[in-house]
Amino acid sequence: MKNTLGKNEDLKLYNKEGHLIYEYEKHSYRYSWEKTYDKNENILTFQDSNDFSLESTYDSNGNELTFQDSCGYTWEATYDENGHELTYKDSNGVKRGFDIPE
Repeated sequence: MKNTLGKNEDLKLYNKEGHLIYEYEKHSYRYSWEKTYDKNENILTFQDSNDFSLESTYDSNGNELTFQDSCGYTWEATYDENGHELTYKDSNGVKRGFDIPE
């Protein structure tokens, strides 16, 4: 696994506002990982050299809306304007909140 520039070395990239948007780290024993971030430095994607990956989405307030990983686990949530969770459901059948569509 190599970084976004095609090299096998640690790398951090920042946007023009100085926020971290990409990070790659190579560790011993041939293990490495990379992450991408949104403008609020929330993790959007993660992938490691063992083929594990995840993806998340966020609303404009930074609340995590969706999550999925390479093992098949997923969840999604909704929030009110104050960031309080309204609904949640995951791929294991866990549900909580109000007005959850079937």
